[in-house]
Amino acid sequence: MANSIWTTEHFACPSCGMNYTATREESQAKHSGSFACIVCDAEVHRWSGRHDFFDWTAQRMASPVFGRKR
Repeated sequence: MANSIWTTEHFACPSCGMNYTATREESQAKHSGSFACIVCDAEVHRWSGRHDFFDWTAQRMASPVFGRKR
């Protein structure tokens, strides 16, 4: 779609806390869908309306370092 508006949105899994980004595209047609977490398979986001989400990307999370002061 030539005149679409794209925005990047951030999501977190409600079950395990894994962070994701996705691109939201505004459109003339109605879309619906959902995205499930790649770690625990919980639903992260569900949508319907004149927008769609694509390019879901898991964000690398820093591993905790125990016994180290910041």
